[in-house]
Amino acid sequence: MSFIYTLRFGDLGQEVKRLQRAVGTSADGDFGRQTLKAVEEYQKEAGLMVDGLAGLKTLDSLNIAPLPGIDVSSHNGTVNWAKAAGAGVKFAWVKATEGQTHVNRNWVKRYQGAIDNNVIVGAYHFARPDFNKYDSPEADARAEFTHFRDTLRAVGGLKEGNLVPAVDLEAGMKTDDQYNANWYLEWLALAEAEWGVKAIVYTARWAWNLYIRNADENARNKLADYPVWWANYIRKKPLVGPEAQLRNWSEWDVWQYTGRGECPGLKGRVDLNWMAGEQLPKLLVP
Repeated sequence: MSFIYTLRFGDLGQEVKRLQRAVGTSADGDFGRQTLKAVEEYQKEAGLMVDGLAGLKTLDSLNIAPLPGIDVSSHNGTVNWAKAAGAGVKFAWVKATEGQTHVNRNWVKRYQGAIDNNVIVGAYHFARPDFNKYDSPEADARAEFTHFRDTLRAVGGLKEGNLVPAVDLEAGMKTDDQYNANWYLEWLALAEAEWGVKAIVYTARWAWNLYIRNADENARNKLADYPVWWANYIRKKPLVGPEAQLRNWSEWDVWQYTGRGECPGLKGRVDLNWMAGEQLPKLLVP
């Protein structure tokens, strides 16, 4: 298996815009003939194969290549990180906690294994606003955040060079979108106050529509102030990314493009991701 990402004639989206800016042509997000010509001219000047295809070699030479990564939990079992890194995995988020009490089995081993093999790593929390034990979303979010923060002590806490923490937005009160939005905003605010970084929000269209869509616009826009890790497995347009499905965000930071991928070092199906070009500094703990 290898990670393949190529921008080509007819493609659309934010990464096309990034390419267009890099090669000095009009950045309209549409890979047309003008962009094709600019890419071919750049490839010739850089001593690359001149084919008009902006694959990882071309994008890397422009310092705008997206990065391949995975996310793992106990579902994935034991990870051979040396094999995963050798296959090209550059980053990974590891599930650490869920709700107020659950700690994902063997998460420390997976987390440390990534570090030992030079895979940039972060931890994520699967949020359960639907398990509310308090009168307010803020109180419940504080309980879950505290559980996540305290669990991270097993790896020495959040450190410089780690990925920012992630909160998984796939659950909530099915009849109260405002409650859910306030809950996630509180969790994110606590993470920012604790570590001085903006955590990333993992979600998908189905989850946003089910749990957040009917919250007030102000709350939805506040959520969109945070980086987004968007899951979208269906490509219906020539978009090299999930832009068509984004809600409130205008651009994506990380794209989970399949939940049924394969990766050396892991058994069974694996979640595979691309981190958008030039986004790594934004998603690292300083």
